[in-house]
Amino acid sequence: MAKRGRLIVMMVVSMAILLFGLSVTAYGSQNSDQNNPGGYVKYTLDLINNTLINGNFVNTSNGMEPWGVAYDPSNGYIYVTDPGFGTVSVINGTTVIATILVGSGPAGVAYDPSNGYIYVTNYYSSTVSVINGTTVIATIPVGSILVESEPAGVAYDPSNGYIYVANWNSSTVSVINGATNTVIANITVGSKPGGVAYDPSNGYIYVANWNSDTVSVINGTTVIATIPVGSAPVWVAYDPSNGYIYVTNSGSDTVSVINGATNTVIANITVGTMPAGVAYDPSNGYIYVTNFASGTVSIISTSVSTNSSSISSVTASTTSTSTSASTNSTSRVSTNSSSISSVTASTTSTSTKPTPSVVPTWVIVVVVVVVVLIVALLIKRRKP
Repeated sequence: MAKRGRLIVMMVVSMAILLFGLSVTAYGSQNSDQNNPGGYVKYTLDLINNTLINGNFVNTSNGMEPWGVAYDPSNGYIYVTDPGFGTVSVINGTTVIATILVGSGPAGVAYDPSNGYIYVTNYYSSTVSVINGTTVIATIPVGSILVESEPAGVAYDPSNGYIYVANWNSSTVSVINGATNTVIANITVGSKPGGVAYDPSNGYIYVANWNSDTVSVINGTTVIATIPVGSAPVWVAYDPSNGYIYVTNSGSDTVSVINGATNTVIANITVGTMPAGVAYDPSNGYIYVTNFASGTVSIISTSVSTNSSSISSVTASTTSTSTSASTNSTSRVSTNSSSISSVTASTTSTSTKPTPSVVPTWVIVVVVVVVVLIVALLIKRRKP
């Protein structure tokens, strides 16, 4: 408990420095680093006044605090949650076409392809907003009616059309039927659930319980297994190449590897200090883990045939980024401003799996935005 208390203090101090203690200025020449194989910042979109700026620019903070981001392939829009304003910015290409008022502290966001809706968790309102295009069509209370549930993580299950919402403060997962936009179950899981992921190989939902040091496995609306992992698990990701689930343990500086076929931990991999975000890259088969306190990203390479794994580590930027699916461009959300940078990436292919010397831009996009969102929600205290 003492160690966990120290970790929380470290996280609070780190986030305070990151969010409030750094000077914020414009940097980078217009369209600089165009020869960088990972891509370069072509535009920066200032959300509050809908201004497109050439090159990489970090605006002074204006309170919007953009965090979560998701892509809707049905209309080509990007949805960005703005916790500071209680809104969602809708971006078409490089233009904000709408600013949608949702609940207080919007955080997680997920797309449901079965109905074309966007689901936004409102951390301080204990609700989920359902958006169709640019209109809120429903507001769904989640969690317990007795306490503020503080919904954070959200994931869609295509096998049943359900949306799973992890309620941090009520230690439950709300199950929303996308066909009716109603909560059909509130499942009790471990204490302080945060990250949620879907495993298509078995149809299960995996939920990281930060305060219980466990992962809950949900089939439909029933917890079928509770798996002990490392200390203070934060996030989960699925690797389709081997059917494994990777869990970041922020308190033990490890990643637990769960075999989805048996729902048992088959390995605990040591990474950097305070791992948080985790993502799988299908282009090379690597698992990327952001180490919040180390300022690095651990790259895990697994071999199914030999049951061996290797890790390399690279230094990571503190700017959070997020990707728009199936394109060669990337949107970057800055934690120190209310702007989004558009990163144009070059496309390369290879038949081998070389040891990486730099992290691909789109992977930094996915994993770092997870860090900023999840870690901030874990440490932020509710106002009395």
